Amino acid sequence: MKFKEDSAYIDLILAGDRHAFGLLVQKHQAFAFTLAVRITKNEEDAKEVAQDSFIKIYHSLAQFERKSAFKTWLYKIIYHEALGKLRKNQRQFLRVDELDSEGMEFGDFETGLEAMQRAERSKMIQEALDRIKPTEAAILTLYYLEEQSIKEIQEITSYSESNIKILLHRGRKNLMVEISKAMENEKVNIS
Repeated sequence: MKFKEDSAYIDLILAGDRHAFGLLVQKHQAFAFTLAVRITKNEEDAKEVAQDSFIKIYHSLAQFERKSAFKTWLYKIIYHEALGKLRKNQRQFLRVDELDSEGMEFGDFETGLEAMQRAERSKMIQEALDRIKPTEAAILTLYYLEEQSIKEIQEITSYSESNIKILLHRGRKNLMVEISKAMENEKVNIS
């Protein structure tokens, strides 16, 4: 489905069109869940965070000033809701069974072996992200997967630019450590 610009949905929602809100949710729900699961490390909590975030957005949409992109505002709400959930539950290292990879496109000429290798790499990265600190995982997700700028991440997280750069640096370093450990474990298991 081809979605409209967020501002078009916002205008319709503010005019009373509830269906437009459903479309706005549909447009952003996959990443809302992904960001929430990166922080909470739990699928059920992430679903709850995403749902609570969209409810909060619905009730406060009239206060959205449009000074930044809607997506930035949305991610800020999800980020803070997820951190709140994490603090509430005091669970930081729960496993995520499988993440939704909806929206990925593959070349027509990809072989079964290439698809399997790509899936294994993706799974290894997802598992490594699950093992690093939630804040680092969230920052890496925003920067690399959602392609948010440092300035946008600053707006979402309320961290300083230098703090975000430090978290990106540490996150990349810790992610590589976890990937290296996984690769070593895989080598040991094959031998």
